[in-house]
Amino acid sequence: MAKFLFKLGRWSFHRKWIVIVLWLAVLGGMAGAAVAFQKPFSNQFSIGGTPSINSLYTLQENFPDAGNPANAASVNVVFVAPDGQTLAEPQNSAAIDTVVSAIEDNLDDITGTERFGNPVEVSPALQAGVIEQMTSQGLPEETARADAENLKMLSDDGRIGYTTFTFDVESSMDVTQEHRDIVNNAMDLGREQGIQVEAGGAGFGDPIEVKTSSEIIGLGVAFLVLIATFGSVIAAGLPVITAVIGVGIGALAIIVATAFVELNNITPVLAVMIGLAVGIDYALFILSRYRAERRRMPADEAAGMAVGTAGSAVVFAGATVIIALAALTIVNIEFLTAMGLSAAFTVLVAVLIALTFIPALLGVLGDRVFKARIPGLSGNPVRGGGKRRRGRTMGNRWVSFVRKAPGLVMAVVVLGLGAMAAPVLDMELSLPSDSTSNLDTTQRKSADLMAEGFGEGVNAPFLVIVDAHEVNPDSAALEPLVRAQTDLAEQAGEAVDPQNAATMSSFLYTVGQLQTVGGVKHAQLIAVNDDATAAQILVTPTTGPDDQFTTEVSHALREQGEQISDATGVDVGMTGLTAVQMDITERLAGAMPVYLAIVVGLAIFLLLGVFRSVLVPLVAGLGFLLSVGAAFGLTVLVWQEGLWDLVNTPAPLISFMPIFLIGVTFGLAMDYQVFLVTRMREHYISLKEQAAAEPGAPRKVTRLDAVDESTIVGFTRGARVVTAAALIMIAVFIAFIDQPLPFIQIFGFALGVGVFFDAFFVRMSLVPATMFLMGGATWWIPRWLDRLIPRMDIEGTELEKEWEARHAAETAHREEMEKVSS
Repeated sequence: MAKFLFKLGRWSFHRKWIVIVLWLAVLGGMAGAAVAFQKPFSNQFSIGGTPSINSLYTLQENFPDAGNPANAASVNVVFVAPDGQTLAEPQNSAAIDTVVSAIEDNLDDITGTERFGNPVEVSPALQAGVIEQMTSQGLPEETARADAENLKMLSDDGRIGYTTFTFDVESSMDVTQEHRDIVNNAMDLGREQGIQVEAGGAGFGDPIEVKTSSEIIGLGVAFLVLIATFGSVIAAGLPVITAVIGVGIGALAIIVATAFVELNNITPVLAVMIGLAVGIDYALFILSRYRAERRRMPADEAAGMAVGTAGSAVVFAGATVIIALAALTIVNIEFLTAMGLSAAFTVLVAVLIALTFIPALLGVLGDRVFKARIPGLSGNPVRGGGKRRRGRTMGNRWVSFVRKAPGLVMAVVVLGLGAMAAPVLDMELSLPSDSTSNLDTTQRKSADLMAEGFGEGVNAPFLVIVDAHEVNPDSAALEPLVRAQTDLAEQAGEAVDPQNAATMSSFLYTVGQLQTVGGVKHAQLIAVNDDATAAQILVTPTTGPDDQFTTEVSHALREQGEQISDATGVDVGMTGLTAVQMDITERLAGAMPVYLAIVVGLAIFLLLGVFRSVLVPLVAGLGFLLSVGAAFGLTVLVWQEGLWDLVNTPAPLISFMPIFLIGVTFGLAMDYQVFLVTRMREHYISLKEQAAAEPGAPRKVTRLDAVDESTIVGFTRGARVVTAAALIMIAVFIAFIDQPLPFIQIFGFALGVGVFFDAFFVRMSLVPATMFLMGGATWWIPRWLDRLIPRMDIEGTELEKEWEARHAAETAHREEMEKVSS
């Protein structure tokens, strides 16, 4: 591969304008296609194959007009009277009427208006209607009053009330800004009249807004790091330019893809975040190698050699990132698969850009690429007058320190990162909801007010579906209820159909059994279909959607449902937004250990082929586990537990953050492992060949000496570039904390600290420390395994040997010709 990449790099150098025009044409074509074909992104996280989704299909079969409760565009408008007052007071009730009228008059497309209106008037009338209807059907008045109480829209103290409606659109993703503006303007009218008005619900989520400041900050910091690395403004600009073009193509391609598949609205944000980081880093590695090779080669061959050597490592590193992201498909979760493949495509573009666009720009700029130098920066390879810089580098001083105390360094890293990973045991996961929004948003305020006025569970209702087509009329569990219906019918002189009696009894029996589940505040029958073969039961828990106990309640409800099915023959399922989100969270949590095992196993296998060593890949894999564990732990402490009040809204972490973080961090960790350790292996192989070629030389290099020397020399050569690359990635990721949406902030933070721990604690501390401790065993591999594992030459060793042989032959030929001519 190295030889092919050498030819590609040199071809791109010579055919510079063809390469540049082609990439710009691709960018322009993608922009045009995005404008022509783009469709809205989705804000849904639903997946197929979960119990709640299966129950949703049952609901739609039996209640075809019921819609989809998991993505219905419902809105809750909450009203709060000033302190010491109630909403029933004339001025406050009038303010509510103003808000309701403004919504009603300006929104033509609303449904679900059964509970829409002034809660001061609607709530008592609704409760009275429920009591009258249920008692007329022969149900106990106590049960009727409990059901009516659960549906109330006005708090007991009369200070908090709410109304609800649904936008008449296909799903919540179809709610427009115009819809939101009408509700916001209506709420402002109420606020002007002295009451507090807030709104939330699935149909009133804020649209995804991505601040361009994050990209600008990340690119700005990256540019400064590149200037310090190269000491040249021009050289610093090349990786930034190529990364922007690559990310632009990747992001536009994702927009085009919305015409064919439904993509979640944070998919492009994550792709941009990852694409920028790897795009700059890959270009940095190739450009840095070009500068080193240019000292001994013509410009075109230096470009080819940089692409053949560092480019080989870029291909390998990029392939590991792509594989890790694409492997998210094994989790079999649609939106996560889309995120992984989208980010993987952006990384692929970044790799191709680095391999071709960078040498093309080098062909345009020539030796001017390292001009515009800034005096005093260590990135300049020479001082004034052309003299080489002397003295030890910071990287050399650090690795020398590690060699003196490898055991201490290893203990500090392992114990420190291990201790930091401890909070992972308390990690809580959920999907975004009003209850986890920032405290200063109207969505969070509405959820908190609803919980204050009507209990936490009002924000986490479950919808239980009872399909009684296969009910057993001879069920012993239903016999008392069937007999009661028969007795009432006989008293009224009416005939009773045993099947219909069993069906209705199954509904009532299910309500009663669900009511006994611990953590259930209330269960009530809310709908029966036209042919009385299916029913909907609203179950309100005592706790909210982000409370882990609510998840336990959902499990208990499903277990109770199975017992009901066994006893009566009916099919009992549970759905609704709360159930769907919990199922997704549990599916993700269950898939995480499997995915983690796959990526770690993949890392060890690939690194076996690259480094021809058993212990180096094992240390790399264990180091990855330490770094990702510490990143999880610190993220839990800051974003879930609210460490030092660094964030204003601590909440459970978004469900797919851990598994996505594993994939991305794994890929980036392998980047640093490859770029750092390949330098060590290059020198180690060189020392072995030197010892084999000159067995009688005065300085005989032992295998142990070779390991120590190669570790120090290789680290010294690679540390500067790896440090710059890590700082750039950290800056790009951390800059996304400036985004308005919490889950994007968490992703930026988690990826940033993950790269920090992996680059500086694991790759630049733990890895050299273990090499010093392992000594001669570092590069050991059994012969049978060496023959079995395919070889991957990502150092470009054979390429360099071939060039050196050709260069030596050309030099000898030239000297011979000079002798002849003289």
